[in-house]
Amino acid sequence: MENDRLKIEEVLQLKGSYIGPTVGVSMLPMLKNRRDTIVVKPKTERLKRLDVALYRRGDAYVLHRVIQPIDGAYIIRGDNCYADEYIPEDDVFGVLTEFFRKDKHCLCTDEKYLRYANRRVKNYKFRKFFMRIKWKIKAVVKRILRLFGWRKKKD
Repeated sequence: MENDRLKIEEVLQLKGSYIGPTVGVSMLPMLKNRRDTIVVKPKTERLKRLDVALYRRGDAYVLHRVIQPIDGAYIIRGDNCYADEYIPEDDVFGVLTEFFRKDKHCLCTDEKYLRYANRRVKNYKFRKFFMRIKWKIKAVVKRILRLFGWRKKKD
């Protein structure tokens, strides 16, 4: 059975913008899963550092921040992710222009938003370092608990 729903690319072409909910946690803390609403416009020019690009990965749509434009591609990462992605220019078809966080409206050109985005990108190495420490501590604690016979209860 063919899916009759329009794809986001088609909505962007027909309507000039896409308005819908976010799904996923990769852009936390900026966008919360299924709570916030995004407004995406078609990409009309090369994206800049800190723009939030919309592209496809297989059947899934991905909304991640441009860390650095490079020749014919972008280095992109979600605000809540710790790995860079290299996305070809032609794979990106939309850019986030505004969003509604709960009931608060935010433009992606707003100074306060741009300060947040810049801080998120600049603090990446610091956050990644502390996340690695956290992951290692959790692994050690799990090993110690297993040594003493502790097991997670199964539902």
